[in-house]
Amino acid sequence: MFHAMNQRILIILFVGLIGVSFGGPLARFVPEMAALTIAFWRMAGASLLLWVYSGAKPQGKLPLDKFPMIIVAGIFLALHFACFYTAIKLAPIANATLFATLAPLFTLIYERLWLKRSLSRGALVGLWLAFFGVVIVQGSNLNFSGDESLGNFFALISSLFMSVVLIIAERIRVDVGNTLYTRWLYLFAAVILAIIVISTGTEISFQPADVKWLLALAILPTLIGHNSMSYAVKYLRPTIVGTMPFGEPIGASILAWLFFGELPGMSVVIGGSIVLVGLLIISRNRA
Repeated sequence: MFHAMNQRILIILFVGLIGVSFGGPLARFVPEMAALTIAFWRMAGASLLLWVYSGAKPQGKLPLDKFPMIIVAGIFLALHFACFYTAIKLAPIANATLFATLAPLFTLIYERLWLKRSLSRGALVGLWLAFFGVVIVQGSNLNFSGDESLGNFFALISSLFMSVVLIIAERIRVDVGNTLYTRWLYLFAAVILAIIVISTGTEISFQPADVKWLLALAILPTLIGHNSMSYAVKYLRPTIVGTMPFGEPIGASILAWLFFGELPGMSVVIGGSIVLVGLLIISRNRA
């Protein structure tokens, strides 16, 4: 039964991987829309769809003691998407998605320093390989000057924020259903993003032609992609769940090539491959 459960979770994560790979490429179809606005409508749309679903299929009430943690998770999820879509505006899709999938590095450090969980030699090898690959991708421009390097930096910070979301989700999902959790998570993230958008004077409206792309962002990378991770984190450590989308840069790069003819540079191919090998080693050693 346990083996069957593991297989089901892995299938869910694989489907989620396909969905989350669309997160970066879809944003390119609304080039005139600000990064913060894209992030807001992605969260608002996903939250609305989940609340409508909950109306048809009640999910129960969220315990009051869970709200503080979910609000914090919502704040960090909002910051994650704000930084990620800023990165998409500045850097190639392959770069942005690669640096945005480094959450396992931060969760691994958290597990070791704060949770005092032991790290195997293999996990440490994977950690250093991933860091080495990041340095290769970034190249000699370590001061993050220029749009591409700045985009890499924003994507890296987005990984840090996502690691916090995964760590909090591990605690909440012990006794809270996935839909019940994510409908509140996305709602709080949308509220935070709305505050940021309004306070910065960013245009929040969109054109009718943009509706299909915003709806796709709410469904594919969010409800299918991120919800699969929120579901799996109840059964697997956050480091493993955060590592499973290691194929996202590959999927996103393929989509970027198909849709926009955008091919990654050699440093991204070489360094990215090393990063993904490191993340895979981490995954295998944290099972």
